[in-house]
Amino acid sequence: MLPLGHAALAYLLYSGHVLSRTYRRPRYLALVPLAIGSQFPDLVDKPLAYLGVLTYGRSLAHSVFTFVLVSGVVWWGATALQTRWPDTSWQYRLRRVAPVAFTSGYLSHLLGDLYGPAVGGSADVRFVLYPIYAIPRAAGDDIAPWIRLVRIYRDMGAHPQLELILLAFVVFIGLHFWEK
Repeated sequence: MLPLGHAALAYLLYSGHVLSRTYRRPRYLALVPLAIGSQFPDLVDKPLAYLGVLTYGRSLAHSVFTFVLVSGVVWWGATALQTRWPDTSWQYRLRRVAPVAFTSGYLSHLLGDLYGPAVGGSADVRFVLYPIYAIPRAAGDDIAPWIRLVRIYRDMGAHPQLELILLAFVVFIGLHFWEK
C-alpha cells in the first residue's frame, strides 16, 4: 500500500471508530497523530532499508512487537502529560485524542500492508513477526524511498488505491457538512 492509501485507510477506520462511539466526526486535531501513525512504519523502515541498516523495508517498525512498544510509549507519554496543561488548551485536547489516533493509524498501516498478501494468497505476511522470522532482501529497497514516491505519484490516475483515497475524501467532506 502506498502513503496516500495508508492515510485514506487510517482515516476511514478511525472515522468509523469515532462515529460509532460518539456519533460525531473525528476532531480535526486528531488527524495529525492519525496521519503520523499511518505513515510511521514506512518512515522508519524504508530509509533504514535504503541505508542498509535493515534488510527489508517492512521489518522493524512493521512488526507487531514494535507496534505494541511504540503505542505503549505514546499512551504512557499522554498519561504522563495529563496534568501539564489546562483543560481548555489545544495541548490538552491533543493529549486526549493523540494516543487513540496514533495507535489507530499505526494499526491501519499494518492491516493495509497485510491485506494485499493475505488476499493474494501469499505467505509473505511474516514481516509482522519480525525478528522471529528472517526477512529476505527486497530489490526495491535499493532505490531511495523518496525517488520511488516521485515515480509513483507522477501519474496519480494509476494509483492502486485511488478509489480508497476518493472514498476517504468524500467521507471527510460529508462528515464536515453533516455536523454543520
